[in-house]
Amino acid sequence: MSLYRFARTTALLTLAGRYRTKLFKLFIAVAVALVTAWVFDDIALYLDSQKPEWLGPALIIKTLVVYGALVYAFWQLRPGSWAEAKADKSPAPAASPEAPDNTPGPLDELLDKPKLVKRKDAILEKPANQKTSGK
Repeated sequence: MSLYRFARTTALLTLAGRYRTKLFKLFIAVAVALVTAWVFDDIALYLDSQKPEWLGPALIIKTLVVYGALVYAFWQLRPGSWAEAKADKSPAPAASPEAPDNTPGPLDELLDKPKLVKRKDAILEKPANQKTSGK
């Protein structure tokens, strides 16, 4: 593999990873449009030969159903995507370095455990020349 092919493939994979949700939605939209165009061609041929007066209303109904299905599909894919996009645009508040965070974390609970304190003291008070056991 040449260096150019490697760089091109890496760039394409990076862009695909970055824009995967947009590409996925675009792929779904194109797939739905192609399938409905293929299905409507069959219906249009039938209506043209049997009932030509229904050809116009069928096109309008098909257009409404396709766009409704696309909106529903996009809504089902990521129901909160519009809210997340608005939240991402707002700047995050900067944390002030002079105000420390005093909320207890999960590691702070370990300090209160008596068995842990005894083990720590036993390890720290053990002479350096003794060997440790496998426990």
